[in-house]
Amino acid sequence: MTLVLDTQVTDSEWAQIVDRISRRRFFGGAAGVAAALALSACGTSDAESDSASDTLPYTWGEFSGDVPRDPKRVVVLDGRVDLEFAMMMDYPIVGSGNFWFPDAKAGFQFPGRTIEDASFVNVAGDFSTNFEALLALEPDLIVITAIGYTSDWYGTERLSSIAPLLVVGDDVEPIAGHPVDWRGALMAQASQLDRVAIAEASIAEYDDKLARLRPMLQEKLGGKKIVFGVQTPTGFLVHQRNLRISVAIDAGLDVLFRDDDNAENSFELSFEQLDTLAPADVIIAQARDQEALDTIKTQPTWQRLPAVQAGNVLTSDARYNQGFALTAAIFLDVLEEAAGRITAGQ
Repeated sequence: MTLVLDTQVTDSEWAQIVDRISRRRFFGGAAGVAAALALSACGTSDAESDSASDTLPYTWGEFSGDVPRDPKRVVVLDGRVDLEFAMMMDYPIVGSGNFWFPDAKAGFQFPGRTIEDASFVNVAGDFSTNFEALLALEPDLIVITAIGYTSDWYGTERLSSIAPLLVVGDDVEPIAGHPVDWRGALMAQASQLDRVAIAEASIAEYDDKLARLRPMLQEKLGGKKIVFGVQTPTGFLVHQRNLRISVAIDAGLDVLFRDDDNAENSFELSFEQLDTLAPADVIIAQARDQEALDTIKTQPTWQRLPAVQAGNVLTSDARYNQGFALTAAIFLDVLEEAAGRITAGQ
């Protein structure tokens, strides 16, 4: 029986997992791994020194610790920001969380970068961690998002007994009046890991694509008021500050309801309040699920919106809300599609 456990893993459950993994490893000729797992069951973190003697001090937000300079078996737990960061650092990824895209392989959202042989360590749609699957992958580094770490979504104490943690985020400490600074976050983290050149190269690729598309985006979308948000079962969540908005700003576009000082980064409208979106020329939204998408389309307040009537609503998905250069570059494609839709409708 495989246990999928939430953050409150009891000592008894933990011991059962370790015992099963240890037995499999022992009879498979890997008694050394069994011994290492026994140590992790006791709550020690000797895996840090065993997995990589060459470590780097690293701090991000509330996290501070030592991480291996050149990890050999990396697991990420969310499958978006943490996965993208690990990919950009050229880490060998053996496992991933898959909360957002249950029917897809790890990394599919980044064209040409799907990780065919990465195993999943959670149940799709659930933040719970399958510790048995995780332990079986023998990671020497676990990458976790800053929000996942501070919220303890995945069971930080248990994770840190398996392998060193690397906590990453796609924004610097918010600065009043400034949009999400994924570039600054990427460089600040990469510099601590001695991987600045890799980060600079990825930013340069994004900047090249931006320079190529910006004139067309300004021609087609310049002066248009664009709304970003999420279609929900009860209304519409308006985004005010995230990576998508930062990319739109890079392109010189006008983001309706942008607010760099709102700590919540968004506000929600009920179906009855959807006329608030009436000034929008273009709506770029993501649907939480098909039901939410179908429901909002039946609402008279949605149907009356000028952008809806003009066919200027583009539905994307959750992969573009957060991330770094790879995600930002992909979102430029979404803006290009929106520009084409505006042109076709004129």
